[in-house]
Amino acid sequence: MSFVRKLACLAAGIGAMMVVAVGAHAGQAATGFSGGTFSCLEYTNGLGDASAGKMQSNIARIWIQGYLSGYYTGKKTYETTDDAAEAQALDDLVISKCKELPQASILTVALQAIAIAPHKIPSKVAGVDLTPGTYTCGQHLDAKGGPAAAANAADLTEMWAFAFIQGYKNVGLPDMEIKPEFKEVLINALNKVCGGARDKLYMDYTALVAEKVKIAG
Repeated sequence: MSFVRKLACLAAGIGAMMVVAVGAHAGQAATGFSGGTFSCLEYTNGLGDASAGKMQSNIARIWIQGYLSGYYTGKKTYETTDDAAEAQALDDLVISKCKELPQASILTVALQAIAIAPHKIPSKVAGVDLTPGTYTCGQHLDAKGGPAAAANAADLTEMWAFAFIQGYKNVGLPDMEIKPEFKEVLINALNKVCGGARDKLYMDYTALVAEKVKIAG
C-alpha cells in the first residue's frame, strides 16, 4: 500500500472521531498528566535534583516540547536544533516565564508566552530516547512491547505525542484543552495506523491525527 493510500485510510478511520474539549483551566483528571492544570510553580519547584516533584517536572518538560512541536507544525514554523546553547535558551525562557507567572498552567504559558514567537526545538526530546526526525512507527511499537525501560520511554513518547496534538489544535482553537482522559483514544488511533506504516515517522502520523481529529464542545 502506498504512503498516500495509507494516509487516506487513516483519514477515513479517524475522520469521525470526536474528542470532548474543555477550557484551558479545566480540573485535572485522575487518568493522567494535564498541562492545563500543572502549574508553573510546580514545574520550577520540581527542577531541583533532590525535589520530590522532579519526575513530574521532567514529564512537564517533555510535554512542553511536544506542545511547541505541535503548535509550530500547525503554524508551519517548526524547526529543530542540535545546538546545546539554543536548546538551553528555550529551557531558560520557559523557566523565566514560569517564574513571572507561577500560578499559571504550563499550557497557558506555552501558548501565550512562548509559542507567540518561533523558537527552535531541540532535535532530541529531553528526558526520553526520542528524536522525532528519525523515530519511526516501528521503533515505537517495538518499544511498547519491549523491556520495562523501553516501554517506559514509549509511554513518555506518547505523552509527547498527546501534547503535540494539543499544541497543533491550539493554533486554531486557542481556548481549548483536550481532557487527559481522551489521551488513550487518540494514542490508540495513532498506534493502530502506525502498525501498518512501521517505516514511517511517528511524528508525521501524530501530525495527521492532530489534523483530522474533530473537537466537540
